[in-house]
Amino acid sequence: MKPSLLIVLMITLVVAARAQQTEPAQTPGEQPESAPATLAGQKAQHEPLTEASAPNYMTTGIAITQVFTDNAELASSGRISDLSYDIEPHLAFNHSAPRLSYSLGIFAGFIVNRTLEERNQATQTASLDLSYGLTRFTTLRLSDGFRNSTGLWSGSGDEASPGSSGGVGVVEEPNSALFTYGEFRANIALAELSRQFSANGIGGLRATQSYLWYPNAATSTISGTLYGGETYSAEAFYNHRFSSRQWVGVTLRGQRFDTDHSEGRTDAASALFLYGINIKPKMSLSLFGGPELSVISIQGIPASDLPFPQRTWSPAAGAVFSWQGQRTGATASFVHQISNGEGLSSAVTVNGANAALTRQLSPRWGAELGFTYAQNEPIVTSPTIRFYSGRLQFTSYITNNITVSGGYARDDDTSSDSRARASADRVWISFSYSFSRPLGR
Repeated sequence: MKPSLLIVLMITLVVAARAQQTEPAQTPGEQPESAPATLAGQKAQHEPLTEASAPNYMTTGIAITQVFTDNAELASSGRISDLSYDIEPHLAFNHSAPRLSYSLGIFAGFIVNRTLEERNQATQTASLDLSYGLTRFTTLRLSDGFRNSTGLWSGSGDEASPGSSGGVGVVEEPNSALFTYGEFRANIALAELSRQFSANGIGGLRATQSYLWYPNAATSTISGTLYGGETYSAEAFYNHRFSSRQWVGVTLRGQRFDTDHSEGRTDAASALFLYGINIKPKMSLSLFGGPELSVISIQGIPASDLPFPQRTWSPAAGAVFSWQGQRTGATASFVHQISNGEGLSSAVTVNGANAALTRQLSPRWGAELGFTYAQNEPIVTSPTIRFYSGRLQFTSYITNNITVSGGYARDDDTSSDSRARASADRVWISFSYSFSRPLGR
């Protein structure tokens, strides 16, 4: 997402919002909005503990974060510790109306490292999630998330920043287990056209495109050279509500995984069947599963000469849980499917799990506990890589505008064919000043 594109988008959204103030809004009909996020192609998430109450508001401010790690290069031996500083001003707009709703945010700043000065860099993070009612029963949704940062900062209190998810759901989201603390650039975009065919049925088309780039030829002690690449995905879906709380759905999906500096690619096709239930208000559970076919092709090598199967059938499956209480929120997900390699030399079969728990301890204190696990088994025969990260963070809301947070994370990276193992501890403290201002209705 380039800066010029962001400026155009901001102007367009403000004009569209103004238009809604002077023209009668069209009601897009009774959309089955209570469908769990997984069936809607969105990421299950709990509301921020300090969520603004106004439906239309602007937020701006600055965050200054300091991170210490005892293994800045994720090395198996000869560990180097480093102290890093991240200074990031931010600006966000949120607008909610019957026909047009959007959330747009921009973070931009720079990272300074005390020991590894060659890693000093500017950082940018941006996100857009927009929903627009084209007609009474037809909705267009656009989402884009861009991030230029380093893996060192993943999970260090920045998960709420724009660009973290881009509004894309677990089924469509690319593999998200980083193998390096080095610099990376990532972008994921989504376009969706959905139509409500009946009071209980909604279907449509959805496409996503994502890329990952390591601009400084990043390497990993465990897996060697890290490769960027692109992923393309197209889906046709239909969801049906058969009771006040339960949904079923089917998604037909095609994907292509291209890896940089590789003459081969992996194509995948799957038929996924979904079930979702709203257990109670603000608590939902979604399940999905189905067959998945992967096809590997390498330029100049006949399929009969490949040292591994060209076509492979495997199951795809997953589950997503989301709950938002008055003072506690929780999300958990598991996925088993073919995905991008996230730095490896080919697409992978990923077993990934994520969990997060937030708790408002008091009016001025909050806590978050999180865990990420990924087992990446490359489609092209090579070692399986396992990664996990656990984190704990406490936040103090000193005033309505000032927050101070501190946390700890433990990262671990291992390979199935060697004794090499890289692990690191991270400790951070962050100071943030921000304020919100309501916008016109």
